[in-house]
Amino acid sequence: MSFVAVALFLLGFASSWVAGRYLRTGATAIQGGAIGICGVAALLYGMPELWEENLTWALIALLVYGLIGALIFRSGQAARENAE
Repeated sequence: MSFVAVALFLLGFASSWVAGRYLRTGATAIQGGAIGICGVAALLYGMPELWEENLTWALIALLVYGLIGALIFRSGQAARENAE
């Protein structure tokens, strides 16, 4: 895994938490888009050999990445609700 992939995955996680923590309207759409874009970009530019050689494992990795991003998003929402 290259530095580009790690940076893009972390960017997706950070944007999920920020969307959950600070946005009220449209947060779910922004979180889904950010996770999708960052995850696919990380696989295409950071780990192209995985994408080219085994599409099944790449899709499983995206699924797991999306589930972790959803958990981070929910924790951001919980932090926002506790702060109010």
